[in-house]
Amino acid sequence: MRVFLLFALFLGFSPSFEVGAAEPDAMAILKAIHLRERGKDVVWDLTIDLTDRSGDTRQRTGKIFRRTLDGGRSEQVTVFLSPANIRHTALLKVEAEDAADYMWLYLPALKVTKRVPPAERGDKFVGTDFTMEDVNLGFEYQDYNGTVLETKTEEGHPLALMRIEPKTAELKRDLGFDTSTAKVRTDQAIIVDQHFYKGDREIRHNEALDIRLINGVLTPMDLRSHDLVNDHRTVLKVQTATYNSGVPASYFGEEALAREMYH
Repeated sequence: MRVFLLFALFLGFSPSFEVGAAEPDAMAILKAIHLRERGKDVVWDLTIDLTDRSGDTRQRTGKIFRRTLDGGRSEQVTVFLSPANIRHTALLKVEAEDAADYMWLYLPALKVTKRVPPAERGDKFVGTDFTMEDVNLGFEYQDYNGTVLETKTEEGHPLALMRIEPKTAELKRDLGFDTSTAKVRTDQAIIVDQHFYKGDREIRHNEALDIRLINGVLTPMDLRSHDLVNDHRTVLKVQTATYNSGVPASYFGEEALAREMYH
């Protein structure tokens, strides 16, 4: 279950680290991100603005449904609701027990559900600047090496500037980047700013803004990704976040994708 994705890094509460004390351990910070409370289930209502290099903007709407299973595993569906030409396009992610995670992408125009191979996890998700890995909530910290480069206080929060790198060449290839630098609020275990690199070239910049505590879960209401290669931007705003509402188990399966049951 090798996951490195933006959304997971901004949910819940976890143990904090005190800047000014002993130098915080990088793996302890990554583990704290992994252990954060995310709620039994969650529904996010989204608006997604896509802006190209000429400044033209298109808007989409969508939802994220997620539930936590026994043992901390999770299932999640991310689905577009508008515009009409991509309505019901959906990505299912399942953390399998004692097996590799898997993802399925449903394409309503073709009425096709396709398995997403590991090599495509770093691909853009349906025209956004977030990858298919980004849009899933989860983080398997054991798959990454971390180094704390600096600690300080910023906007009232203790902050660790970290280097985070996938451990293997295979994972780097699948996710589309070699290394990243991240600003982590260590009192909240939240990444608020992250730069991704291939070699020495920065290829993408992600931010988490307007972080609120909702039903005991820290939630970023404004997520941004800038593709620096193509000068394309995505702004994802959480209009409503609902936790522990009893999302049906029937939402999380290939059959549910094909039934286009999400609304």
